[in-house]
Amino acid sequence: MIELEVEGSYYAMGREHARQVQAQRLKILEAIAARQAELDRIEGDATPRLRELAAFLAEFGHPTWEMMRGIADGLGLEWALMQRYTFSAYLLDAHRATAAPQEGCTTFAASAPATRDGAPLLAKNRDYRRDHLALQTLTRSRPAHGYRSVHLGSAGSPGVFSSGMNERGLAVADTHVLSRDLGPGLPRYALMLDLLERCPDVPAALDYLRGVTHMGGGTMILADAEGHLAVCESGHRSSGYIARSDGWLVSTNHFTTAGLREQWIESDPPEFRGNSQARRAYVEQALARAAGEVDAGWAQALLSDHQTGLDCLCRHERPGSTAETILATVFLPHSRQLLFGAGTPCAAEWVHTTNLW
Repeated sequence: MIELEVEGSYYAMGREHARQVQAQRLKILEAIAARQAELDRIEGDATPRLRELAAFLAEFGHPTWEMMRGIADGLGLEWALMQRYTFSAYLLDAHRATAAPQEGCTTFAASAPATRDGAPLLAKNRDYRRDHLALQTLTRSRPAHGYRSVHLGSAGSPGVFSSGMNERGLAVADTHVLSRDLGPGLPRYALMLDLLERCPDVPAALDYLRGVTHMGGGTMILADAEGHLAVCESGHRSSGYIARSDGWLVSTNHFTTAGLREQWIESDPPEFRGNSQARRAYVEQALARAAGEVDAGWAQALLSDHQTGLDCLCRHERPGSTAETILATVFLPHSRQLLFGAGTPCAAEWVHTTNLW
């Protein structure tokens, strides 16, 4: 795990990010080249769509846009290449050229009465490309304006690129969903950056998310220090929301809310088909059985679980996929603590840190 500390303006934070990951520059370029190769196989010209996305982010996503500029300048990347790489997931999704098993993730959040001490937690297994295993970052962010935060992501990528928590105890993590409801809007890594800097709790985060235009194509799960929980299923034309003040919530890689469930595209190959539903059901059943017993250790054990079927949560390298579980995180919003294990959670050396800011 590469630990970064950034502060100041968004451009300055991007430059600092780049300066502190210079040792990984070649690996970043390899990850960019791999994405470029996928984009090169897209039929038709993706340039008009890319221009739309860039124009929207430049106007409405200033923090992430400026951070992108800082990273590109600091790493010596052509600006056009940085844009193409940063928006690559959307471009691939829009052309149905992505495979859901490569960018999955399992997330859940719990609060009283489900948790042992009544305190909330939020957990995520990051199922992502193996070439990002060596690029993973833990960033302590002190923006010129807004709340301080700690977030986990990838070297060379702007915003909050996987999960994070701010100093008020608002925690968030995302998942990828292949969806028909896509369009120019704020991507999840920009939405999560904004809400961690602006929002003290889940109600404020939901107000923010309902008031902006989303790019779509994923979910965000939230928990705060008071135990409020929510899931936002992010769509471009409409988004779905589930909010609770107690209990638990789960999100994987398909939509469940009325406005979006028909927009989800099942793209898994036959042997993996149904894995998102199976993982979700397995976590829901585990949470139901463990009522009043959920804590950080329980969450760590669940994230490390090896079922033999589609409901396996700790996902190792397998034929036909370029991804596996590369990171597991457990946020404790009430006490402002974080546990994480880089690599497959069953074998990772877990780190428990309270020095978040």
